[in-house]
Parts: sequence; structure tokens; C-alpha cells
Amino acid sequence: MANVLKKAVSQLIDKLSTPSHVVAIRAWQPATLYEVDVHLPTTAMEKWTTIQRLKCKVAEFEYRDYTPAIWKAGERICTLYIQAGHDGAGSRWVQRLKKGDKIPLGVAHAAQVPTKEGRILCLGDGTAIGHFLGMKQLTDRKRFPMEVVIILPEIYQLPSTLIANNPEFEFIFNPHGNSLETLEQWALSKELSAYTSVYLAGHTPLVKSLRKKLKAIPDVPATFQAHGFWS
Repeated sequence: MANVLKKAVSQLIDKLSTPSHVVAIRAWQPATLYEVDVHLPTTAMEKWTTIQRLKCKVAEFEYRDYTPAIWKAGERICTLYIQAGHDGAGSRWVQRLKKGDKIPLGVAHAAQVPTKEGRILCLGDGTAIGHFLGMKQLTDRKRFPMEVVIILPEIYQLPSTLIANNPEFEFIFNPHGNSLETLEQWALSKELSAYTSVYLAGHTPLVKSLRKKLKAIPDVPATFQAHGFWS
């Protein structure tokens, strides 16, 4: 019965998916984080006003949601950041991916961007890169200045263009440390009362614990938004 249900759900998702193909793929050495440029010829990216999540079939009856981080609406091309440092269906899929491969993508859900003007603090792991870059593209820097910290489990060779184009982003290499403690200490080094919004994204247990700790701090008027992507 479970397999029949899985098959029915899979067929429905496939039917609603948009055909697309891989334009380019780049690996961050040591090759456990990938940038994938995807062409979606029928997707009206110029209409995006929220942070999108695209559902991707990575194996039989297996789907993963990925966030368009950067997009060129005129060319109908977006970039996905996919972390592949663990042995999962999504990791195995992206490691096999090649330029020209066709992939079905469907709209999964979307996350709202801030509406109240003011400074935004963003905290997350490598799976949150796309989420925060997408937020940046959808918000005005003068009205919504951003400060972003991303904690990474490997010592990556970061792309020079990523660093040059995103001075708001700070990347912390933390291959052997405790990600929760590191992000909490980083956040506590800031004057949290200065932020209007705090966004947390990435590993679900990390996001839940960090949200609980930061919300317990007195006199922090910021609105908290938490998005857990994997567990």
C-alpha cells in the first residue's frame, strides 16, 4: 500500500514539474558543495516576489527541495547551491549531474521576505546559502541592509565572485566545531536590539535550538523567522 501511494504521489509531482536542463555545474573544492545553473524555459522568474523552493526528483520516489539563489529572469536561468557532504539521495544525485542533463523541477513552496524596514540578521549553515542570496535579490539594500553569517563544515575554496559580489556575507569554516555554539557566540557578539528581523535557516535541529536561545535574550524586538531544510 505504501509503495502504491508513493507511486501515485510521484506521478502527480512529475506531472506538475517543469522541464529544465543543466547549463553549468561548479564544485567548491573539496567538492562537497555545488553550484548548479539551471535553465527553466517556461518559468516567469520576473514574477518572483518570495523566496522560491523548487522540488527536484533526485531518485525513484525521492525528492529534494532547493532554493534558486541567483536568477536572470530574461534568460530564465537560476543557480542552485547544493551541499553534498553526506551520503543521501540528493548528494549522490548532484555528484552525478552533468551539463546538459534534463531535470524536472516543480514549485514546492515559498518563504516571505521581510516587510518591515530595517536591518536583517541571517544565520545558517551551507544549505542556507541559496535562501539568503535569494532574499538579497528580492530586497532593497537601502531599506533592508543585510548581515549574513554562514557556517560551513569544510574548508572550502570560496569562489572569488561570490565574495566580491556579496560583502554582506561572512563564511565561517567549522570542520570540527559545534555549529550551534559557534553561531550562538557570533550572534551574541552583535547588538541584537539593532535588528528588525532575524532569519535562521539550514539544519532543522540547529535552527530550532538557535531560535530558542536567541528568543530567550531580553530586549530583542526583532521578528524571528526560522526555516529548517533537513534533519
